Amino acid sequence: MSKEETNETFETAYKKLDEIVNKMEKESLDLESALKAFEEGKKTAEKCRKMLEEAELKLKDLRQAEQD
Repeated sequence: MSKEETNETFETAYKKLDEIVNKMEKESLDLESALKAFEEGKKTAEKCRKMLEEAELKLKDLRQAEQD
């Protein structure tokens, strides 16, 4: 993973995912291009999922700290 990808925000990654989905829905892609877009979308969706999980853990930690 490049440094740029590591520093990517959730909003940027989500926008990228949305663009990939729109491209796949609206364009008539050849098989190779469709597979490449799907693979990129899958990686981006996984990145978004991980960022959301990390945010959820941080929120749980903050709530726990408030209760202590």
